Amino acid sequence: MQTQSHFLMTAAALTPLRRRDWLDATVIAALLVGAVLPDLAFFVLTVGGELYYRWLAPPPPTPSIMEYLHFTLFYTDPLWIVAHNFFHSLLINSALLLIGWWGWRRHASRAAKFAFWAAVAMLVHVVIDIFTHHSDGPLIWFPVNWSYRFPSPISYWESAYGGRFFFVGEIILNLLLILYLALAYWPALRQWWQRRT
Repeated sequence: MQTQSHFLMTAAALTPLRRRDWLDATVIAALLVGAVLPDLAFFVLTVGGELYYRWLAPPPPTPSIMEYLHFTLFYTDPLWIVAHNFFHSLLINSALLLIGWWGWRRHASRAAKFAFWAAVAMLVHVVIDIFTHHSDGPLIWFPVNWSYRFPSPISYWESAYGGRFFFVGEIILNLLLILYLALAYWPALRQWWQRRT
């Protein structure tokens, strides 16, 4: 699933809970950061790789730079594998969850509380990705296993696994989530704007 969809789903899920006592600024920030953190390294590597092969290095031996980045380096380059799969790992995120829980409960640390809730969001992100990627899913047992990817029968982009339909459905879902968030937050935004003018 695309990164913006993870963010919008998390924001929409938080909206009906926003007046709960336990949902403070630390928890909200952690959940929203955790919703997108697993994909940030891939984004940085893609942009950096595009710039590198466009301006600094000879072109790769594939028809396009993106093809080389996403179909060669993604699967074979250790930097890409580690960067993309570190926060896509069920093992690493579970460890972060436990460490965050321990630190939060034992020391009442804001950083540990943030780590716990970010790990919760990252685990949700990973579970969604496991079931929406066929050939390029996350290495869920990383760093213990550097090769196993669950081959979901559904792919958010591969046409042989429903990618065309999923693409349209994801756009519709995102538009509905944006509409929901706009309607939910419009009164508060209007009040804030009126106070400033």
